[in-house]
Amino acid sequence: MTADSPPSPPSILRFLLPSARDIIFIFLFWALLAGPLSNRPLADADIGWHIRTGEQILATHSIPRTDAFSSTMQGQPWLAWEWLYDALLGVLHHAGGLNGVVWLCALLVASIFVILLRMLLTNGTGMPLAILLMLLAEGAASIHLYARPHIVSWFFSLFWFAALERWEQPVAPSWLRWFFPVSMALWVNLHGGWIFGLALLGAYALAAFLESLRTADPFARIRSSKRARALGSALGWSVLATLVNPYGWRLHAHIYRYLGDRYLMNRIDEFQSPDFHGWAQRCFGTILLLVLVGFASNRRALRLRHLLVALLAVYAGLYSSRNLPVSSILLGLIAGPILWGSFASLAEKPGCWGWARGWVGRISSFSDRMCAQELQLHGHVWPVVTVIAALAICIQGGRVGSRQVIHAQFDPLKLPVAAVGSLQRRQSTEPIFSTDAWGGYLIYRLYPERKVVVDDRHDLYGSVRIREYLILWQAEPGWENVLETWRIKTALLPARSTLANLLRELPQQWHPVYEDNVAVVFEREGRADRKLKP
Repeated sequence: MTADSPPSPPSILRFLLPSARDIIFIFLFWALLAGPLSNRPLADADIGWHIRTGEQILATHSIPRTDAFSSTMQGQPWLAWEWLYDALLGVLHHAGGLNGVVWLCALLVASIFVILLRMLLTNGTGMPLAILLMLLAEGAASIHLYARPHIVSWFFSLFWFAALERWEQPVAPSWLRWFFPVSMALWVNLHGGWIFGLALLGAYALAAFLESLRTADPFARIRSSKRARALGSALGWSVLATLVNPYGWRLHAHIYRYLGDRYLMNRIDEFQSPDFHGWAQRCFGTILLLVLVGFASNRRALRLRHLLVALLAVYAGLYSSRNLPVSSILLGLIAGPILWGSFASLAEKPGCWGWARGWVGRISSFSDRMCAQELQLHGHVWPVVTVIAALAICIQGGRVGSRQVIHAQFDPLKLPVAAVGSLQRRQSTEPIFSTDAWGGYLIYRLYPERKVVVDDRHDLYGSVRIREYLILWQAEPGWENVLETWRIKTALLPARSTLANLLRELPQQWHPVYEDNVAVVFEREGRADRKLKP
């Protein structure tokens, strides 16, 4: 122990005392479950069809291979490629309803960012900068902070990066080479982000190969060549592990067709490039700026593998806004140690002002003491107790005694909650046309009694049917023909949408049977109850 090192607390205190990571975890977990961020996990309605798919898997003990939710694609081949996450949602929804679904989201998200903080600290990033980078990554993740399967890919990307960094150490555990294919067999059944994992592993393999070619030291060349072969082998086995899914190679062909469909990619919002006027995009831009500052200030500390990963993360983040969370996490992990090293070196830089060297020295010394004390506290008892207690509350309907503590629900100000209640009371079996963004919610509330005409499973519908949907939704020339072709008799539309206004101009054909500030329900002439419900 040095003179500057904090005294080591007794073992029992190291186990019981909450660390800063524990406090951050508990705060973020409750903020998502029952606090100021609790409106985020269910803000994307497509979680509805994920839940119903999971319930279907549990009920039939089989994985869906055809569509059962829509009238337009009923019986057509459908690949439920996130089936394992859906099944987990089905279990949690059965046990705790929507509270259980949001509990899982809160657990995963809080764990991801606390693990990110720990990785930053253990890799040499000072406490102040580590917390700042974690907060910026959280801000970037807010663009996609939903209870959907994609958060699993955040988790896997973080762990794959940690495992790859561990592999760069002189003595790496032998199990690492099997970690990647084994975890890939799990990842491929949880979410399609496994493609990014292969790219990440490929970047490390390429970096090791290039280092084996450019280094002059023969021993370093042998080590790099050996590591390149091992990484290449792990990459090959991981590619083979992606075939361990219910659909085999057909999953790969399906994803290739989906991601290669330029019509869909150019029109699906989350695949669009980020608009930097938003808060999440600004957080990503700030991290990107910090990466550039770090690379410029300390080029000697930059490793080829980190440069390749940074290029991959920047490209992914600028290509599609749905990639901002993972890109921000990886860029923060790369930039943190480099930036902090450059900052701490100012304390010994002769050309720096004396007062600045003094302040930098004091901040660095304080950060070192805080990091050492933080990493000594490893019990994490209170986060575990919090998670278990929250799950018990969710199973009890979100109540503690007579008090409602957790109440996860879809936002009635943004989704047609009341309008769907009206449709349930009408006891019809006609399919419902609505915006694709509301389709998952309609499936959650109305399946199996009523089906949707279209929802946001764009890979199922394909560009031809989505093009027809957009013609109708945007009231482009030929929209009436789509109405006839799809035989739509019930429409649930946003109250002030263009299509809703057009249908109001056709009173001889369409009549509103329910309307509020969020949505309006139209039924076709011959089926309408002309009494307008409030």
